[in-house]
Amino acid sequence: MIHRVSVRRVLIATGWAAVVAGALSIRILPAWQVVFGPQGVNFQSSDALYHVRAIHNLLAHLPRRSGFDPYALFPGGQNVPTGPLWDYLVAVTAWIASAGAPSPKFVDAVAAWLPAILGALFVLPAYFMARRIFGKTAAAFAVLWMGSVPGAFLWLTHLGVADHHAAEGWFAFLTLACLSAAIETPHGPGVLRSALAGIALGAFLATRPAGIFVPAILAVVAVWQPAVARPVLAAVCIGASIFIPVTGNQWSKYTWLALAGTIAVAGASVASSILSRQRFRPQAVDRLASLAALAAALFIANIAWPRLLVSLWFEIRRVAGVMPASKMVAAVQELRPIFHFSDVPGWLPVFQQLGAVWIPALPALAWVVWHMFRARRPALTLFAVWCLVITIGTLIQARMAIYFAPVASVLAGAACARITDFVRPALRRYATAALVAVVAAINLVPAVYLVRSDNSTDADWRAALLWLRNNSPEPFSQAAVWSNYYPRLASRAAPADSPAWGVAVWWDRGYDVEALAHRVPMANGTQSGAENMARFFTETNAESAVRWLRQAGARYVIVDPPMAFFAGQNQSRFPTAVGLAGRDLNRYFRVLIQDTVDGPRALPVYLPEYYRTMAARLFLFDGAETAGTGPWLFETQPVRSGAGTLVEAIAWAQHFASEPEAAAYMKARPFARFTLGCVDPGVSCFALPAVNGLRRAFSSDPLPLSPDRTVRAVKIFEVIQP
Repeated sequence: MIHRVSVRRVLIATGWAAVVAGALSIRILPAWQVVFGPQGVNFQSSDALYHVRAIHNLLAHLPRRSGFDPYALFPGGQNVPTGPLWDYLVAVTAWIASAGAPSPKFVDAVAAWLPAILGALFVLPAYFMARRIFGKTAAAFAVLWMGSVPGAFLWLTHLGVADHHAAEGWFAFLTLACLSAAIETPHGPGVLRSALAGIALGAFLATRPAGIFVPAILAVVAVWQPAVARPVLAAVCIGASIFIPVTGNQWSKYTWLALAGTIAVAGASVASSILSRQRFRPQAVDRLASLAALAAALFIANIAWPRLLVSLWFEIRRVAGVMPASKMVAAVQELRPIFHFSDVPGWLPVFQQLGAVWIPALPALAWVVWHMFRARRPALTLFAVWCLVITIGTLIQARMAIYFAPVASVLAGAACARITDFVRPALRRYATAALVAVVAAINLVPAVYLVRSDNSTDADWRAALLWLRNNSPEPFSQAAVWSNYYPRLASRAAPADSPAWGVAVWWDRGYDVEALAHRVPMANGTQSGAENMARFFTETNAESAVRWLRQAGARYVIVDPPMAFFAGQNQSRFPTAVGLAGRDLNRYFRVLIQDTVDGPRALPVYLPEYYRTMAARLFLFDGAETAGTGPWLFETQPVRSGAGTLVEAIAWAQHFASEPEAAAYMKARPFARFTLGCVDPGVSCFALPAVNGLRRAFSSDPLPLSPDRTVRAVKIFEVIQP
């Protein structure tokens, strides 16, 4: 008997090892040559570079983590906006694995591996949750979906993405799994599982302090199902105690509000349920007590922190993209609604972000919600509410895919199991095998293709940043500032070590400038400084733009192909920059309809203001004087398109030798509808003077721009002081 049990355990352990190894292989093998190169680890995002910079600084002062980074932003530096747990997880793992002496290369390797390891481990809670709620067959299918689903989840949990997203998704999902188990075993093992759920919740909030939606979900479930209140109360209290050291983060007041509200709700429900059993009162009293406790907690919080609720409501609406202040959020691709994640709206972004897991998951979610009202099973209620909130959140913000994919995999597993139930028992084994093959086919091919793609800092940017590091003066009084320890600043005042100059660069490359060039960007991934950079790059008055650079303390300006339209409208940052600057894109760009032998087609026309922007004058012409090839003049008339909207159709077009000649022609015909512009965004047809005060110091591709070859140059301009 003992021998049989031992063999069974070995087989189970071997099976789990094979499952985890398979999920890990998908995340490691296709990306290996992309991530590990001759120069070291090619981290697959700018945010990963930021975390690795913070991890190296942490290891220089372990266990103290800097709460302030003087290199993050010019001027004045910036308090570290992220939770500390991910940085500690990487740093401590590297420190232990190297016996207390990790080399920089070893630290980078650990940072590259850990997201993939966490991603592979998602199959464990997915299996046990699906088995508990839906059965063994659903659990097996859930593991298959969880291990191979492509999209944002796979990308964030594969080799080289050393960002905190994998950890926050893992701890959130573990909180759900442990709490579901604790709810259904209220005594004995349930106490331990509640404690594990609390540890996972605390770890989640220490990784993403802004994740207040998790305790909010638990509060809702505690009100709806009073039977859940006791394990929720235990988990949230433990999570709150773990979060104490993180207090001081910019989001911590909101986090404490959510934790306090959930504790009040769950505590009132527990107390009321005890009284209900003693006095035989209806269960509805528990819910009323919970709501009253929540109202009291919010009232007290509003007195202790005036305007806290108002600022929280503002942040929720801003992140949801429903107010003018949301323009900053809309500039970040991962914060867009799922249907508008890419520049091609519709269903394509949904498949890009979620793969096909949502197709079986959504019908299963509808069944779960319907069954929740009938069964009144506490674990099912928790799972249903969690899935509903996460699904709605994913529709609003593509970033939520890291939370959606795990629960969608469980739902998809349940849907697949249900499909096999409709097959005759004699054929069920073959139907299951066929369904496994279908799931694997629709997941593995796009998964491997996705993981093989390279999103690291490319060779041109690396060359530019290496030049900047080796050929520019140290911005601080001493280079040791890079490794120094800095506590979190209570105010926005600059520290004693202040940089003398900064680098004007688009915000999504700010962390690259910091991590690879060891220089101080004027905008970074938090979008601090983004509006200033947008106004500079879209400014058409060169004198004003250069004057601002000098006053702001910029010594260098970096421009790359996406900064101008030359890279293609859908790949360009230019429309985003125009929006952030509060300017109208119609000043720079128009789309006219041209009749051709193949039917009407869109003709992009670039207006004079586009070529006068700093983005175009620096990247396209190096700030030099341009004679211009002569503009095109288009006479148009409004027509209604097939979609019912008015568009400008070209009735007549002519090329002129100069802008004054075209202007004279238009002046003689005041009642005609004209558009004056160029059709080649890489060559100005308008004469432009030189930009005084800037000189090109470096270009990764010094050859002239040409439509016959890839445009890839990253250019650095030095600000010349008068």
